[in-house]
Amino acid sequence: MENTKLRQIYTTMVRIRAFEERAITEYRKGLPGFIHSSIGQEAIPAAVGAFLREDDYVLSTHRGHGDIIAKGARMDRMMAELFAKETGYCKGKGGSMHIAALDLNILGATGIVGDGVPITSGAALGCKMQKLVPC
Repeated sequence: MENTKLRQIYTTMVRIRAFEERAITEYRKGLPGFIHSSIGQEAIPAAVGAFLREDDYVLSTHRGHGDIIAKGARMDRMMAELFAKETGYCKGKGGSMHIAALDLNILGATGIVGDGVPITSGAALGCKMQKLVPC
């Protein structure tokens, strides 16, 4: 793997960690919201994100902040979402567990164990039926 790609992965890992640490700090100040931190899980979304295309879709889990950052989401809008602000990706209604950004093909996140396969299968079938992806 070339050094440029490795630097990109490392930079994304650092961005994810910084986001998580800031979110935890703000939450501890007593701001409204709930945090499902993904500290310690930065490497996988950073590495996968480095190879995603713009037209790739992502569905994440309840600890998926890193997945969403690695796909290209703006950290200010993510932070706003965590703390129930109108300027968040879901206008503050998704919170930590359910951030979606359809303009980035981020379908959201879910907290139910094992539901990723049926949800992504349904999304893939929907894309195929709408001819959004090649068959």
